[in-house]
Amino acid sequence: MSVMFDCLANARDSGASDPLDREAALIRRAFELAAEQPYGFTFEDLEHVEAYRMRPATAVTALDCVASLTDGRRFHLSHVAGPQLSESVKVTQMMTTEPLPSGRSRFWIDDVAELNHRLGLPLIPPPPVPVILPLPARQ
Repeated sequence: MSVMFDCLANARDSGASDPLDREAALIRRAFELAAEQPYGFTFEDLEHVEAYRMRPATAVTALDCVASLTDGRRFHLSHVAGPQLSESVKVTQMMTTEPLPSGRSRFWIDDVAELNHRLGLPLIPPPPVPVILPLPARQ
């Protein structure tokens, strides 16, 4: 399921000098555009970004991210902006076990703890390590 939404505003230059701040700003902008779509989610529904990638281009800014929402849904957001383009985001709902999408750039960044922190999301602790206790001695 995909829906395309175009907006007149252009967020190509987010004003951030740090690349991670710029990517966080682009993800926030993608969520702003996605909020206008019929899926019914906003940035406040974001639990965490699972992975993201910047697609190389000279005059066009293109960012993809896979996000998990607080209600358990997953989405792939593909945000594109440029001086000759109207800004758009394509939103595709994903299955919970579906792998990351492929495409021109297959290199997803999945070390996203710092990005999620810059987005203001709580840190997700690693799952607890199971403790195996010895069995009591037989008598």
